[in-house]
Amino acid sequence: MVLVPVKKPKADKKARCGFCTTALYRWFITSPLTGPVTTGRGAKAIPNMWPGDIARGQEILDGMFEHGGHAHNVTIFAALPENASPEWLRWFHSFAWLSDLKALGTTEAAHFARERISEWIAANANWNEHSWAIDATAKRVCNWMMNWNFLIGQSPLDDIDREFKKRAVQSLVRDTRHLVKSSPGPNAGYVRFIGAKGFVVSAHAFFNRARMKNESIKRLEAEIAKQILPDGGHVERNPQIIANALNDMIEIKNMLANFGEDVPGWLQSAIDRTAPMLRMLRHPDGGLALFNGASVGDNGFLDNLLLQSGSTAATLMSAPYSGFERLSSGATHIIMDTGMPGGPGSRHHAGTLSFEMSSNNQRMVVNCGDREGTNEPWHAALAATAAHSTLVVNDTSSSAERGNGRQRRGPLNVTHKRGEMADEGIVVEASHDGYANIFGLTHHRAIFLSPGGNNVRGEDRLVGTGGEQCTIRFHLHPRAHASLLSSGAGVLIKLGKKELWRFHASLGEITLEESIYAGRGGLPKHSEQIVVTVPLSGNGTLVKWAFALETT
Repeated sequence: MVLVPVKKPKADKKARCGFCTTALYRWFITSPLTGPVTTGRGAKAIPNMWPGDIARGQEILDGMFEHGGHAHNVTIFAALPENASPEWLRWFHSFAWLSDLKALGTTEAAHFARERISEWIAANANWNEHSWAIDATAKRVCNWMMNWNFLIGQSPLDDIDREFKKRAVQSLVRDTRHLVKSSPGPNAGYVRFIGAKGFVVSAHAFFNRARMKNESIKRLEAEIAKQILPDGGHVERNPQIIANALNDMIEIKNMLANFGEDVPGWLQSAIDRTAPMLRMLRHPDGGLALFNGASVGDNGFLDNLLLQSGSTAATLMSAPYSGFERLSSGATHIIMDTGMPGGPGSRHHAGTLSFEMSSNNQRMVVNCGDREGTNEPWHAALAATAAHSTLVVNDTSSSAERGNGRQRRGPLNVTHKRGEMADEGIVVEASHDGYANIFGLTHHRAIFLSPGGNNVRGEDRLVGTGGEQCTIRFHLHPRAHASLLSSGAGVLIKLGKKELWRFHASLGEITLEESIYAGRGGLPKHSEQIVVTVPLSGNGTLVKWAFALETT
């Protein structure tokens, strides 16, 4: 099966924002303040965990802004490229690139930043769906305060720089009020989380008012309670968001400690829970597993993040609240999605009971990944069940979302249990009823990992009477090279120079088909998938399959 991108209709963002677009709202969030905040006299830079990149800083100084595989030349901030993606625009408006300019350490870079920010302020006085988005606004507040000393300088300001500071202060006031008054709905997920972080940073580093600081901390506490699960996962079940949330919490902790403020116990507890969960969702190559819109991520960032967390807890193996299981033995590691799809956020995938598998530091079985943005043409195809290593009935996804990213159909029940004995191996058994309403079928999957990790056995069972056929897909990483046995009874998979794995199934036709891999968020790469096709005749089915290591 070839995955085909589907273009989604775009909603009228301006209509949805409503009051935010009005002159009255603009007046409300830009009306004058009194006291030291009007001059920014009490503003303090917050600690920056992530020093910028000098090479990227030079590219930005030359007008080239690159993010997520998309690069655009920008010379005038009031005229951004018309072909820029929504994700690139929000990154640009977040000023995440300021730290790269700061890394240059030159007066030229500082003047460039001030001039471009002045242009940006003038161009974005009115509501804009990208520059005024809550996540972009919150990140902008954080990035300006991380680089405040770079922007304002430590030496006395001349008249031009004083005018810039005045404009920057007014913009920060506007952005903070926007964060406070325009918090997204309760199902927005991580967007609410990052909005709360921006409020905390502004309240402590910029406004420095006791009542405001207390209010911001309470809002953050509420979001952490809602979004960080007891096992350390995040309600959106996206490994990349787990990493981002951990980073946000560590940055807030460092800021509070740096300012001599108490670090709340609930914040430290959330950090301590989240770090082992993040370890659980990393493959031996250091990258993240591809579930629910995640990309592989940056190994250096993830390593440093876990180091900064201070956590020495072991890698989590079972996360029942988040719905993930990890099976590890010898050099073989399997990560399985055993959770309920849907929930807060808008990047849901129909990958229930899918899994990924690595041997040593090489990925073998994977999910296809995702592209940034729910309106990205590839997103609908990559979010489908067929883009995951699991079973599909009649080429129909086990869950589906609406145009706004909210789920409209999916399982009502997802169950799982784990069994583990040192001498006998590890087994995870799970099921979902996502096909019950449309085909009268329930999918049961069991995965067994032998001691030493040289044998992986699975069972896929359909219970019920509907459907015409099912396909069990095992998407392979681009570096896993597969060849179909001449008898058609199995597949040989070569990993690196030494490892050879054999796949076989007890039932159905085994074929090798084209697939794609979008693990790093850029353009998808060509890869292959093992497909087991089984006809259904009204009595369900049971298919047993296995991966066995033959040589090392």
